[in-house]
Amino acid sequence: MSDAAFADYFDGTRALRQRAEIRVWQGSLHIALPDGEAVIWPSAAIRQLRDQPGGGLTAYGRTGAEDRLVADAEAAALIDAQAPSAARGLPGPPLAIRAAGVFVAGCAAIAALIWIVLPALASLLAEVMDPEAEVALGELHFEQTRVMFGGTTPLAICDAPAGQAALEAMVARVGADLDLPYPIVATVLDDREDPILNAYAVAGGRVTFFHSMIVAAEHPDEIAAVLAHEIGHVVHDDPVRGMLQQLSGLAVISVLLGDITGGGLLSGATSGAIFAGYSRDAETRADIFAARQLRARGLPPSALGRMFERLRERYGDVEGFASHFASHPQLAERIIAASGAGDPPPGAPSLSPKAWSDLRAICR
Repeated sequence: MSDAAFADYFDGTRALRQRAEIRVWQGSLHIALPDGEAVIWPSAAIRQLRDQPGGGLTAYGRTGAEDRLVADAEAAALIDAQAPSAARGLPGPPLAIRAAGVFVAGCAAIAALIWIVLPALASLLAEVMDPEAEVALGELHFEQTRVMFGGTTPLAICDAPAGQAALEAMVARVGADLDLPYPIVATVLDDREDPILNAYAVAGGRVTFFHSMIVAAEHPDEIAAVLAHEIGHVVHDDPVRGMLQQLSGLAVISVLLGDITGGGLLSGATSGAIFAGYSRDAETRADIFAARQLRARGLPPSALGRMFERLRERYGDVEGFASHFASHPQLAERIIAASGAGDPPPGAPSLSPKAWSDLRAICR
């Protein structure tokens, strides 16, 4: 057996350094540990590690194992004399395997960021956002929707004075006694050339109706019920949360695609927030709020069910109708829930016949 030297041995499972005696014997490196155990490294398997400790020390490993040796100059000379091939270094895993591992880990991290971290962060920010900033964000969102739905020119805002007065009167009644840091502002967009038949809320308390939605209703209480539903989203911060989540998610994707300027983020978040709709829980919360608010204002929650029923008869339960109403939950479930909410004793409708006529003519 050759002369002995000493090196530090690490077994690869514990952060424990063991001072070991090393000797060369019959084509192998024999490592005697302090507890009397012996570890044998075949000379052909010994390789230097890519990452070296410095300070005149050399780190060695062996193919197919995790244990390591850190040797001083004397021990390194002994090892190098026994294993001339050690300087080649330990081979890494095949490139395809490493690439697949990095890809899977990256996808998992991005998925966790987009689907778990960002929604949680958006919910937190929605609760603490400054009201003025929320209103400003809503104004930008609203203008983006006018452009998005208008094609070559933004959709016109319908503002016939009598119709606008009727809409504001409805907002005042349906939105009474709300504890919000900003007023509810309702607007009607002129979609007569290409009916969209929808309504939506954005950050800052702005609720928008497309004119076709108003024309589709047979009674003002049906529009009041839709308005109450959209106000429910405002009360629960759903528009702010959705916009922040869309913006943050698109920002991550934009960076991944190399668009470090963030171009098109707001436009993408706008279309995503409108077409993706809200979660089932968010839609259900808005329906529950609408039923309670309508009943408190002396209006029938069943009007929401009648509106949903008419939309389903015309557009189907899901297919062919904007997902903002048609999905979360499906119209059939929402019709049953709204119809079973219980109406108060019959009272004055949300608008007089004259005011209802003015609202329907708001775009003329």
